[in-house]
Amino acid sequence: MKLLNIGCGSRHHPDWINMDVKPRSPDVLEGDPVRGLALDDRSMDAVYASHVVEHFTRHDSLTAVREFLRVLRPGGVLRVAVPDFEIMARLYLDLLDRAIAGDRTAQERYEWIVVEMFDQMVRTVPGGEMLEYWARDPLPAGDFVLDRCGQEAANAVAMLRRRGHVPAPRPRTAEELGAFRLSGEVHQWMYDRHSLSGLLLRAGFAAPRVVRADESAIPGFAGYDLDTDASGAVRKPDSLFMEAVRPEE
Repeated sequence: MKLLNIGCGSRHHPDWINMDVKPRSPDVLEGDPVRGLALDDRSMDAVYASHVVEHFTRHDSLTAVREFLRVLRPGGVLRVAVPDFEIMARLYLDLLDRAIAGDRTAQERYEWIVVEMFDQMVRTVPGGEMLEYWARDPLPAGDFVLDRCGQEAANAVAMLRRRGHVPAPRPRTAEELGAFRLSGEVHQWMYDRHSLSGLLLRAGFAAPRVVRADESAIPGFAGYDLDTDASGAVRKPDSLFMEAVRPEE
């Protein structure tokens, strides 16, 4: 099988073609789905895009997903993971009501869910308010935060405890701020199961469906340890996982 892992960051597998806009490893190729991928039409059996499309504008995300369609063979599978805005919103409303009622646990958790919902859309420095929150010792609502964010947050907290936290310098000019906002770190849009399935359908995909982290129509997917690790733990528990297929022709 020919498998494409696009926007892979540091999470890649040798059985896949791994691509990223800014490769961090010699095992990763440079590739931007908005500008077009250096891959033939209908050449891939599966495309995996984890926490990628939310970093594009709504217009560019449609362009990117249409590029995924182009490189997939008919019947090929697209797997997308994004932050699950629906779950965030439901938690926010529940915690808001409980926090107003005086529930101290809810008040701590409310502070985090607001950071989780907004920080990556509005931040102006690397790591933003999220990194500032993780740097606090003890970590407020720690169990809740780590359950939401998984091993990525646990690793960041451990690193901050070892090295200490030095805040990133803030942009001083409009040009510096613009360069950061266009660097790929910030979220340009958010998705729930309705809007994500709509995006996939508009791009030309068929049969979008929500799946578990360890569930996939891609043969042997769980064994690649991309959405789960060897123990079965979910790498990004705050995610919405969805798959769709390129229609047969």
